[in-house]
Amino acid sequence: MLALNICKINMASVMVVVLAVVCPFIPAVRPSEELWKLECQPTVGIVGQTTVIRCHIKYSGDIEVVGVALTKVKQDKPVFQHIIKETPSGDPRFRLVNQGKDLSLQLSDTMFSDEGEYEYYVATNIGEKTAKLSISVTAKYKDPITSSWPESITDGGPVDLYCNATDGYPAGTINWFDQSRKNWTINSILTKAIKDTNGSKFVALSSKLTFKSIDSSLAPFRCVVLNSKFVQEGERTFQIMLKQESEKVPLGSKTTNIVAGMMVIGSLIAGLLLALLICRRRGHQLGYHSGHTAETDKEHGTVWNQS
Repeated sequence: MLALNICKINMASVMVVVLAVVCPFIPAVRPSEELWKLECQPTVGIVGQTTVIRCHIKYSGDIEVVGVALTKVKQDKPVFQHIIKETPSGDPRFRLVNQGKDLSLQLSDTMFSDEGEYEYYVATNIGEKTAKLSISVTAKYKDPITSSWPESITDGGPVDLYCNATDGYPAGTINWFDQSRKNWTINSILTKAIKDTNGSKFVALSSKLTFKSIDSSLAPFRCVVLNSKFVQEGERTFQIMLKQESEKVPLGSKTTNIVAGMMVIGSLIAGLLLALLICRRRGHQLGYHSGHTAETDKEHGTVWNQS
């Protein structure tokens, strides 16, 4: 009767069905046996992954668990309940990891809707306890993507370096480091775009690091993505791409090209002049021979009849 009275006084309305089954198996509680505790840790889960809700009984003696139930605050029906040696009921994503003093729960395929405050009820052979716990849900950022503008950079010229990371939650941050591990984040600008669609929450991070005059010896740069707890989730090494030497024409090469061009033009002019000189010489020779023949004929009295 004492055990039954304890059940009626302490049990929450949502556990009426559970306790109706387990209370007859709870013996009278002695004061020394009230020293056991039920402790649960705050839980952080990752979307799409398995989350472990860690709870355990703190007690030096032997104890036998009769049943457990997990209820979300402000909800009447437990999301999960399991009377030992019977089939669990509620959300099938939950399951009791162990039986004994370790009463941790496992939640598969974690969703954002699982966030919130909960009450974890445990009934044992020496009494029952309720512990409060919280579940927060995060999403891991995808590997960052880096780029620059302009793509081909002149050493000593201006450039913007970009680093983007998406699909994470809650909002994190992006840090920049050069090859000597110097932190350049203070020189960057971070933007955060929050997306909430059908209960799925994601944040897109975009960081821009601007140099008015880039020093190529600082490369490569590292873009590091940190989550809301400042724990690193992603990293990308970014080697700036300098303009190719072939795109830069040395002054000596320009001079050589100019001289070569002038030599070609000079050769053409010389050839034309030579051709003109030959033509003129041939013309003079033809004129000379014609005049000499006429004079010779006149001297010898040669008469040419014209018809």
